[in-house]
Amino acid sequence: MIIRNDIAPTKLPARGADLKTEAMRAALDRIWQRSREAALERVAALDTAAMALANGGLAVDRRREAERDANKLASAVATFGFWQASRAAREAETLLEGTTPISSAGIQRLKSIATEIRRRLTTESPDAQAADATPTGQQARVVVVSDDASFRDRLAADCRSLGVEIIGAESLAAARARIDRTVQIALIDLTLDGIGIAFLEELHREYPRLIVVAISHGDQFMDRVHAARLGARGFFQKPVRSSQVIDLLRNSVLASAADRPTIVAVDDDVGMLSIVRETLMPLEARVVTALDPTTILPVLSETSPDLVILDVDMPQFDGIELCRVLRNDPRWAAVPVLFLSGKTDSDTVMRMFEAGADDYVPKPVQPAEMLARVRNRLERTRMLRLAADVDTLTGIATRRRGIEVLDRFFKLAQRQRQPISIAAIDLDRFKQVNDRYGHAMGDAVLRRAATVLAGCFRGEDVVARWGGEEFLVGMYSMPCNAAVRRIEQALSKLREERYDGADELTVTFSAGVAEFPRDGGDWTAIYAAADDALRRAKAAGRNRVLLGRSGSPATALT
Repeated sequence: MIIRNDIAPTKLPARGADLKTEAMRAALDRIWQRSREAALERVAALDTAAMALANGGLAVDRRREAERDANKLASAVATFGFWQASRAAREAETLLEGTTPISSAGIQRLKSIATEIRRRLTTESPDAQAADATPTGQQARVVVVSDDASFRDRLAADCRSLGVEIIGAESLAAARARIDRTVQIALIDLTLDGIGIAFLEELHREYPRLIVVAISHGDQFMDRVHAARLGARGFFQKPVRSSQVIDLLRNSVLASAADRPTIVAVDDDVGMLSIVRETLMPLEARVVTALDPTTILPVLSETSPDLVILDVDMPQFDGIELCRVLRNDPRWAAVPVLFLSGKTDSDTVMRMFEAGADDYVPKPVQPAEMLARVRNRLERTRMLRLAADVDTLTGIATRRRGIEVLDRFFKLAQRQRQPISIAAIDLDRFKQVNDRYGHAMGDAVLRRAATVLAGCFRGEDVVARWGGEEFLVGMYSMPCNAAVRRIEQALSKLREERYDGADELTVTFSAGVAEFPRDGGDWTAIYAAADDALRRAKAAGRNRVLLGRSGSPATALT
């Protein structure tokens, strides 16, 4: 956690700024030259996939590989500031998702995307500001525009264990200097001299993705209205408690930054499915489409969607009957369902809502209306899921969410013959921390451990609080030896952490790691093997990582 000086920084002389930019560009060019070949190989893989699709010969596993190539390409080139190439790669990923046949127009678009990305990567230079403009790791950056220094300091102290950087600004000039593309949230006191709705309009225009939260005196209704019109995500009334801000950080940044929403669309019309994909593209959601309504249950099991879109008029049985099937299954009873319907008479609309629909969009679809309805529904779903999916103390997944993700991992692994590693983790002698330093310090230790663990693993891995001082990590397509190295890195990093008011405190953990299918045939068996290895690690002296019984000896960090 860093809290910066509130005094506006002294600007470097022009020549110094030029030298700094030149040095950054030179360093970025050197790194890009080492990475460029791998990126172009992924572009070639997209080209190959498009050619195979055009010839009707792309197998499902090859399509999944191409989808992963597009995903990795998007992330890699964004690191170097190739923003348009990254967006194009995301579009390619969306086209390749699911198992629905891709239309000839979609195949042609995939070819065009590969050509566009190759051109950009071979003719354009990396953005010299990319290193500063791209957030790294799990750290969130929050600008607090307020002249209340004690509030900023208190907020910085309370957020430290969450891995959040609080950047203070006590004036309009300082706020403009501090806010840039790397900032996720701006918390703005509208009563500060020079700050007002005009500044919110400026931020909305220049940084449309910035999450803005307003603060004002009393219940200023018109301030609330203006802030809402400009897309503000929260409004606090003075005095503001740091706990209110921490809750907002968990809800708006820490809990949602990593996950793309997943939408399943079922329609017997390929053209309509293409329209749905294109319409929802601004959401950057994962859209999985299905032509055959009888396949929806396995598709839902594989994807665990945030929203289901159903066409009312389909062969065999209509979407209303399909919705009833979902509502009768406890796994999908709460998933929001949005209908597409060419019939909008009162009888059809009544039947949709009686079956359990949450909303509907009439055909012909108006893209702006559909996008707005889907976006609002996803936002409501995300907020409702936070309580069940995110541990309120640590900001990582709950046990319930961890089990849900692991179950999906294992179904995928069994079909795709991929390994999965599970790590069971327990903080060493945690009761002594509570007894000696108090429960507030114990909470800080738990938050810090969760932040360290989350920062050491990939976005597709699941890191969950399993209960008390216990954590669990699930790593898809990662063999146990690589998983052990990741756990060792986390243990080493946690050992180096220091805590305010307890400089002498050193926290460690014990861990057991097991792998599917080596140590068992399902996730409960793998977890039992990891838990057994954890018990043996604790018995062997703690502060170590042990593999399942079929693995190698313990690894201890000293």
